[in-house]
Amino acid sequence: MFARIATFEGVDTATAAATMQEAGKRVEPILQGMQGLQRATDLADSSSGKVLSIALFDTEENMHAAEKAFDEEMPRVLADLMEQWTGRRTSVDRYEVVFDLST
Repeated sequence: MFARIATFEGVDTATAAATMQEAGKRVEPILQGMQGLQRATDLADSSSGKVLSIALFDTEENMHAAEKAFDEEMPRVLADLMEQWTGRRTSVDRYEVVFDLST
């Protein structure tokens, strides 16, 4: 499994949390269209305004193939909400998952 982790900083996490249901409705079709996507999770630290957006893929190839959706489609469908959230994406990192436990 492979993980793509996008880091956002300076996010108004209270506003983001209040609009997350709407954001989810908009991005769900995009996520469902990503081949090999296993799981997508967002983590927020309200004290720092930092958000980690984690997407897990079955193969490295599928993870890289999803970049266009993350870089173009998602920002387009979330533009008005992202404006309210403030902040900006500061990095995108990719990892091979070496341990994962689901209970």
